[in-house]
Amino acid sequence: MLISLALFATAPGQVLVYEGTVFPEEDGWEQRPAEAPPGDEALENGWFVQRLRLPEGWPGPTGEGVFYRQEMSHFLGVDRFFVEWRAITDNPPWLIELWQAPTVVSAAGRAASLYHTVMTESAAVLLRDIKIPRVIAPISIENPHSYRVEVFPDEYIWYIDGAVADSGVPEGLYPDANAFLIWGARREYVDATTAWDFVRAGRIPEDASGDFDSDGFVGLFDFYFAQECLANERLGINGGPEENAGPGCRFADFDADADTDLADFAEFQNMFAGTHP
Repeated sequence: MLISLALFATAPGQVLVYEGTVFPEEDGWEQRPAEAPPGDEALENGWFVQRLRLPEGWPGPTGEGVFYRQEMSHFLGVDRFFVEWRAITDNPPWLIELWQAPTVVSAAGRAASLYHTVMTESAAVLLRDIKIPRVIAPISIENPHSYRVEVFPDEYIWYIDGAVADSGVPEGLYPDANAFLIWGARREYVDATTAWDFVRAGRIPEDASGDFDSDGFVGLFDFYFAQECLANERLGINGGPEENAGPGCRFADFDADADTDLADFAEFQNMFAGTHP
């Protein structure tokens, strides 16, 4: 990476980012519960890793977990909202059938509308309301996966690795005045490990704006994400030349040809203004 990740200590503009380079509580996330159950959390090569182990001889789920939460009421009124993350877990898929939630990212609040994703090693679930059937999507077991939810006034879209897994009409406004984002893992019948590459949320930037954080300025923060789109390292989030860059890179696709290549990067450089005034 060409930019110090110290840039992410404070979320600028209209976006919230966690990049797995520090422990979440060091980056402004509230740990839930405050006194976490026994486990092993570590930073490994840009990933935040949660290893949760059941007590010896324990016959079932403990209900204990380690989660991280931030309020998102400041996004109230945003009509182009996204939350995206990249993670991998070895929780078995049969936990889904027990209605367990071992690894979770939930954009929630107090209203009817929420976007709650449960992940296992080979299947992911989107739950929007207990009265609405769950959407269960199979995923490959070998690699981390990139997930993204986009919410507009008249449509929501759930992506896995850049492909649409589900879409429809929202139940209501989101984010609302009580919106929050919470993510993490808990112990469910088996020992399990979950690793997080990043968690991001906020306003979807305008296409071809070069302005990832929608603050009206194209600078170093935006450059980090633009060069990520060019690097072709994260399936479903960026594509690189002649590859579908995925929905997270539309802001850096200046010629609207679905990839992010050197032609796009040249245009970004023309817009680049350096450090924020």
